[in-house]
Amino acid sequence: MFEKEPDLLTRKQCQNLLQISKSKMLEFLQNGYIPARKLAGSYRIKKSDLIYFVKNSIYWD
Repeated sequence: MFEKEPDLLTRKQCQNLLQISKSKMLEFLQNGYIPARKLAGSYRIKKSDLIYFVKNSIYWD
């Protein structure tokens, strides 16, 4: 899953991969559903954390 993506993703890259809106992505980040760090004022998300979120989502088969 997401093999071609870098190990560290921006908020926008994650939202594009998940095909969700900016507001929904920010909700996931701000509520801690997807762990993230701020670097120079921008969110950075580990690819492994995004994969964990997707696999443990109630929508995942």
